[in-house]
Amino acid sequence: MKEKILFILLLVININIDSQIFKEPYYFVGPDEMHVYKKSNDTLYTSTAFSVKLPETTKYREHYKIWSVKENPSDITIMKLENLDSIPLTTDPYPEDRFRIFVFKKNSEKEAVLINDIGHLTKQELANYNTDTIQSKKSIGMKLYSLSYMKELMKLKKVVSKSDVDKINNELNNPKYLNLIEDYKKENKLFDPYASILAADLINTACLNLGYSPIGASFSMNIINSDKKEKEKIIKEFYKRLSQ
Repeated sequence: MKEKILFILLLVININIDSQIFKEPYYFVGPDEMHVYKKSNDTLYTSTAFSVKLPETTKYREHYKIWSVKENPSDITIMKLENLDSIPLTTDPYPEDRFRIFVFKKNSEKEAVLINDIGHLTKQELANYNTDTIQSKKSIGMKLYSLSYMKELMKLKKVVSKSDVDKINNELNNPKYLNLIEDYKKENKLFDPYASILAADLINTACLNLGYSPIGASFSMNIINSDKKEKEKIIKEFYKRLSQ
């Protein structure tokens, strides 16, 4: 009986799955690759991308059924989800704790931040979770750029020389970035054991402050600082692939 009531409740909250934040795909520009969040009807897809070309819906890393979307006046979007991907080579391919909650903060039409990822919830825990307690004044987490903004960023100057790298490194030595790091340490609620999200945010922010495109910047910096031969060729081919 309880399961039946719970199922009815989930059907009710499933009515509201519209979200202003995912009218188009959003990208996380990581140090090595990009991650895309794309909503299609009542499904949220996450994909790994190596170009700004929109990934096919059939090619995804994970996908989730959207049970509900709640938005509040502080630009917080709370998305209740069910992971639809089975776990291979296990006797429990669809565990009971396959439900989770993504919390996004919208900074603008161009930018949003995944500020929390509450995972390993059962269906009942998902239904009973009091999302009214979720608030955040700061946008600390995984910064996401809309697809239309990504296309704008691709038009900015690219990191192609040692001089470009030096400018970015000098910018990162500005004390204001220490404040970003301290805020991240205090406020971050995402799993980031290697601080890759933080590193990406720092470099992306520095690039934007200097007028560089953050897309591909980390990769180019690593190539330029390496002992690889034909650096210019590698970087040129890399940027060509980004736009394909």
